[in-house]
Amino acid sequence: MGVNLGADMDTIAAVSTPIGEGGIGIVRLSGDNALKIADRIFMSKGGGKPSRFKTYTVHYGHIIEKDTRTQRHKDTRIIDEVILTVMRSPRSYTKEDVVEINCHSGIVPLKKILDLVLKSGARLAQPGEFTKRAFLNGRIDLSQAEAVLDIIRAKTDLSLGAALDNLEGLFSKKVKDLRDSLMDIYANLEACIDFSEEDAGISGKQKLFRRLRAIGKDIEKLIKNSNQGRILRQGVRAVICGSPNAGKSSLMNALLKESRSIVTHMPGTTRDTIEELVNIKGIPVVLVDTAGITETDHPIEKEGIRRSRLSLRRADLVLLVFDYSRKLNNNDIDIMRGVNGKEVVLVINKADLKKGLDIGMIRKFFPGQKVMLVSSLSLKGIDALEDAIKDRVWRGRAPGRDIGRVSNERQLEALRRSYEELKMAIQGHEEGLAMECAAVCARSAIERLGEVTGDTITEEALDRIFSEFCIGK
Repeated sequence: MGVNLGADMDTIAAVSTPIGEGGIGIVRLSGDNALKIADRIFMSKGGGKPSRFKTYTVHYGHIIEKDTRTQRHKDTRIIDEVILTVMRSPRSYTKEDVVEINCHSGIVPLKKILDLVLKSGARLAQPGEFTKRAFLNGRIDLSQAEAVLDIIRAKTDLSLGAALDNLEGLFSKKVKDLRDSLMDIYANLEACIDFSEEDAGISGKQKLFRRLRAIGKDIEKLIKNSNQGRILRQGVRAVICGSPNAGKSSLMNALLKESRSIVTHMPGTTRDTIEELVNIKGIPVVLVDTAGITETDHPIEKEGIRRSRLSLRRADLVLLVFDYSRKLNNNDIDIMRGVNGKEVVLVINKADLKKGLDIGMIRKFFPGQKVMLVSSLSLKGIDALEDAIKDRVWRGRAPGRDIGRVSNERQLEALRRSYEELKMAIQGHEEGLAMECAAVCARSAIERLGEVTGDTITEEALDRIFSEFCIGK
């Protein structure tokens, strides 16, 4: 595995809630000495020490600080009124003894309690170290650990549901089943090498390579569906573009359901790109309102247009906006040509005004594309537009629940490398290469799949993964 399971497994502590004013703040401890440290600093109203409390019990009392010189009861100082929870190994988040101190939230009480815990023998946890210990102690695998971070960062109910599926182990099970099947095939390939050609048999070899092809197809399917996980985790960057005064800012406000962009009847009001995150039918969408693209000599407008074009290059989706009340001009034509090759949703805004637009011209540029007629003022057609955005993002196949999926680039890269190794094994067999070549490739594919779940992972890679977590998780 490449990871030292016994390293740095001392008692750790951290604040597990955001710093600031609030009802409750939590200081968490995990490790062999968590209960002993709690004995030193917690005075229960009901009597007794945390080291004698039963697991999964909650106790009311005070965090206290004794005078280190006298250690006399009368010199004890109360730090805060708290609720203390005990979770004993192995049935805890880290599979170690865990103590959680629920105190009043605020910088001063949290800092005082954490300082007291550290003085009493704990050390400050590193980012993600509680979850890292859950992985190292075998409570969860690596993809489940990454799902914890996905839950924290979830932007919509759909992305939260996908992260919860992965935390339940749905994706892990798929990968482990594929890895187990590969290990069985690898063992048979080794047997073919060890025994004579006659003993192995041609039909037996063909069966092994049929199984390899089937596993390759399963991995390829996971890779093809990986874009769904990326969208749910990172969101979609949707750029609203069009000619000046087409109603781009009004459309952004309508989708946000709040007044975010300045709207006037004067062309060129928006001089810079404005970004806001919005939940559209379960999809995290970063809406980017841009300056109207046109020819101008004004230096500020030119800079705004330059940024608009830069945003278009980075866009996952383009909401191309036209004004229903006026005819197409050369500027509109240039913009339509400029978004060629992009995922585009066609939006005809200002549908509450008198028609002046030749929609047939737009359809010639985008044959087969649905045209969405909306009014940002009355909100007519906005819900249908959201449905169109959803369909465009998912290409008509929205992801279901309870399937598990790739959630990040690290997992995807490991799957890609595993798939390439299997392709090499199959190609080598078809070209008549020795069975040893196929066995080497199969072994490498097994290791790559192990990187997804953490069965084969270096300590350096592990540190890099958990460095993305916050301290206290």
